[in-house]
This record gives sequence, C-alpha cells and structure tokens, in this order.
Amino acid sequence: MKDKKTIKREILDKFRSMNAENQEALPLNWLELVYLKELNTDEKKLSKRAIQELISMGIVENVEGPSLNLRLTEKGQNLIYSSENQKSVREQGPGGPIFQFTGTEA
Repeated sequence: MKDKKTIKREILDKFRSMNAENQEALPLNWLELVYLKELNTDEKKLSKRAIQELISMGIVENVEGPSLNLRLTEKGQNLIYSSENQKSVREQGPGGPIFQFTGTEA
C-alpha cells in the first residue's frame, strides 16, 4: 500500500516527467482518470490529504474546473528541480566539474 509521502512524490514526479514549469498544469483528467484509478480505497483517501498538503505548502495550486487538476507553483518548480541539481552535483564526484566558470574569466 502506498503511503501519503509516496503519493506526493508520484504527483510531483509527473510534473518532473513533463518538464513542467511554473503555472503549468497536469494533463486534463490525469489525476482522476489515470492516477487515482490505480489506487485502492484507502490510498484514495490518503491521496486527498496528500494533495491538500501539497496545496497548503504552496507547491501546487488547485485548477478551477469540472475535474480535479493541479498546477505547479514557482515553489513547486524550485522543489522538483532543485533535487535534480543536487543529484547532478553529487554524480560529478568530490572533485566537482573539470571546468567551473566563475564569471571572472574575461
């Protein structure tokens, strides 16, 4: 069974896989017709709380409309891509990049 943290991560992973930017919404009906259909009853209850927490934290916003949909905020964009930036720095190893520009090269 998925926990609330996993549900939050999967929703944010969807934004990341779309290369979403600030104010970009999930594909129409993705939450209801794709993601939530895969969850069992208990997970669906958890998903409501997970989505509400993402909204209250300012990571996503609810999109007004006939179906449930979410839009990424600037805070959310910074969050999902900051982890990628940290990962790429870690993958470079302890020595860091071979060439590093400081802005004072000219």
